[in-house]
Amino acid sequence: MTEGRRSPDPSGASQGWAALGTLLAGICVWGGIGWLVDLWLGTTFVRAIGVIVGAAASIYYVTIRFGRQ
Repeated sequence: MTEGRRSPDPSGASQGWAALGTLLAGICVWGGIGWLVDLWLGTTFVRAIGVIVGAAASIYYVTIRFGRQ
């Protein structure tokens, strides 16, 4: 019986999906934080800054995590 064992060498497709999910999550989370700050301050530009910061941080994280192979 298998008990949720992971393969020692993940496939390229699983790494690609993980990288894509990380990028999208960073953009959505930081964009959402920017949107909330926009609502709080009554501005319209912080959301764009949040999306840019989220994209940059996600790209950096994906590069660090998957770039070593």
